[in-house]
Amino acid sequence: MATSARLSAGTEQALKRYCKRHGITKTEALERGIGLLDSEPGGKRHPAWIAFEHVRSRLPVAAAAQTVDHSAELKRHLDAKYPA
Repeated sequence: MATSARLSAGTEQALKRYCKRHGITKTEALERGIGLLDSEPGGKRHPAWIAFEHVRSRLPVAAAAQTVDHSAELKRHLDAKYPA
């Protein structure tokens, strides 16, 4: 089934880098990501998705309705929760 999506330039570049690094297609990369977000064994949701929902829930209603790249805020939250 064909599906299309509009990605920001930064997201498109990140997707290309990921695909090149792992030797996979964009479709496979997106399917992997959706699989992570959907669930883990035992019905637990992936920690990255839980963190994203937490950050999104703290945004003002007007900001959440806008199409804005919140990746920096999400990265900051994940780095704080899961330090390298």
